[in-house]
Parts: sequence; structure tokens; C-alpha cells
Amino acid sequence: MPTETEKPVSMNLRERRREQTRNDLITAGLEIISAEGIDATSIDKLAAHAGMSRGTVYAHFEGGREELLQEAYRRVGRELVDEAQKLAHSGSTWRDTVMAYARAMVSLAEDRQLGYFYNVAGPALFGSRLERGEGSSASLAAIHNELLRAQDRGEIDSGVDANETAVLLIGCLREAGIELAREGMDPAKFLAAFDRLLMGLAAA
Repeated sequence: MPTETEKPVSMNLRERRREQTRNDLITAGLEIISAEGIDATSIDKLAAHAGMSRGTVYAHFEGGREELLQEAYRRVGRELVDEAQKLAHSGSTWRDTVMAYARAMVSLAEDRQLGYFYNVAGPALFGSRLERGEGSSASLAAIHNELLRAQDRGEIDSGVDANETAVLLIGCLREAGIELAREGMDPAKFLAAFDRLLMGLAAA
């Protein structure tokens, strides 16, 4: 019988295993989406792809397919921000840092199915039941802070409202993501146009 000191360790192990199973199921969902699209993500296919039973899927996602897809959507948002932050580290100017978020959106769009899931299908399915996505929220905060820092250094016009401008830039990225996902926009032209917008914020 486990001692009192062993119980927390055992509970932590169970929690880690549960979290790993949830992550494995989300990964399976994203792999199916990437290969076949969101319509292919049935519970049976998710279970088979992850090597688990239907019961296991429902044990970890009581809301079934929709709950799992919501978590997958959140993960893609986090990975989008992670990619942007990696790209931003290699930049040397505030414009490089902000442009990193546009480049990350283009990178996501290169995976047509995942890009479509994140920018079009996901929001259409359950966008009204989610607050602003994690990716958008984190990107908004990062861009806002970068604009403020650049303004403090005198690199951005003092008349620019960093908060409102960050919201507008996020709106641009969101709309561009939709167009990129629908293959209605050329990635290179999008990046060039976004950069020109940023140039307009620079101090004279």
C-alpha cells in the first residue's frame, strides 16, 4: 500500500499520463487534418490513428470530436506564436520583429489543410464559443509591446497609438491568413504589402 509521501508522486504520474494521452490524441487529430482535412477527423479515425479505443477518446475528451478539435485549434495558435518568436530572434529591428508574425502566418499557410483549419474552418465551427484565440492574443501583446519599445527609442512616430495600431495589424494578419488559406493571395505580395504598412509607422 503506498505511503502518504508516495501518493502525490503517484497522482502526478497519473496526471502526466493523462496529459500525454490527450496530447497524443490532439497530435493524431492534427496529423489527420494536415493529410486529409478537417472533415476526415471522425472519432473512429482519431482513435485508430492514435492506436486507442473510442472509449479512450471520450474518456479524455468528453465533448468528443468538437472538444478535441478546439484543443487542436489552440495548439496550432500556440505553435504559430512559437514560430513567430523564433523568427523574431533573428531580426535586428522592430520591423523585423513584427514581420516575424506575418512570416509565421505564411509558414502556416504552406500546410494548406492546417492553414485552412486554423484560419477558416476552425473559427467557423466554434469561433463564437471561444474568446480571442491564444495565437491572436499572444501576437497582439507581443506586437503592442514591440511598438511601444520602438516608440521609446524614437523609431516610430510619437503620434502612433501602439494599442490601436497593434489591433489593426492583428486584423490584417487574420484576414491575410484567411486569404492565404483560400489561396487567394500571393505570400510574397502579402509580405511586401505588410512591410510597407510598417514602414508608414516609422518616425520621419
